[in-house]
Amino acid sequence: MKWLLLLLVAVAVIHWLGRAKKAAVGAAGGRRPAPQVESMLQCAQCGVHFPASEAVTVGDRVYCSDAHSRLHAPR
Repeated sequence: MKWLLLLLVAVAVIHWLGRAKKAAVGAAGGRRPAPQVESMLQCAQCGVHFPASEAVTVGDRVYCSDAHSRLHAPR
């Protein structure tokens, strides 16, 4: 009977250690890389700040959209 009890305790400890290891690996592996920092620009029409990758440039002015570049263009 004592061997059965020791076997049961050993199985429980092994199971508990396995779950703890999986949780530690999952927490470390689930991290996201830090987002890349992008410079922000201000629209010449509306003043909204937006990422530089979305800029519409006309001459030396920067706009947040094509519609704003057309609105603010000299006639």
